[in-house]
Amino acid sequence: MTGTEGTWVVETIDGAVVRLRSGRIGLMNIDVTAPVSGGELHITADAVHMTLRLALDELRTGNFLMQAAARSIVSRNNAHVLSYVGEGKAAPLPWHVVGQAKAGSVDVELGLDVTPVGPPTEPMAEIELKGSASMGTVHLPLPGLGTVDDFAFDVDGRFALRVKAV
Repeated sequence: MTGTEGTWVVETIDGAVVRLRSGRIGLMNIDVTAPVSGGELHITADAVHMTLRLALDELRTGNFLMQAAARSIVSRNNAHVLSYVGEGKAAPLPWHVVGQAKAGSVDVELGLDVTPVGPPTEPMAEIELKGSASMGTVHLPLPGLGTVDDFAFDVDGRFALRVKAV
């Protein structure tokens, strides 16, 4: 994939989501999806630059109590939109970008592996993201959980790209 240069825009159509998943905390896992509200992937001969925005105020879970707790954390931290800016080398795949994910009072370093997964004729039509981060101590508004000392989560997503119009 070396030699791929250009700028692509993240398609924000239905289904463009990023999944955030924690390991077991007490008796449960945290598993939420947040819709992608925008972003760009810019590749030069030497570097990869990625921006991504998630609508955290529209996150979803499969559990009503967990969804209420997650939205409470979003509101309490004024974290309605998560903005990510990451950079890395345009080395062999997957590209690894590292940057800051910021939402309200939350600021976390996040490393992501970015892999083109589109069809052979247009590999940059779709990308896959995978990564993980640790937030340290987090207070969860759920009975029996309270404070989690080392809250870590995995990130994954897959969504369409389109070439940015010049």
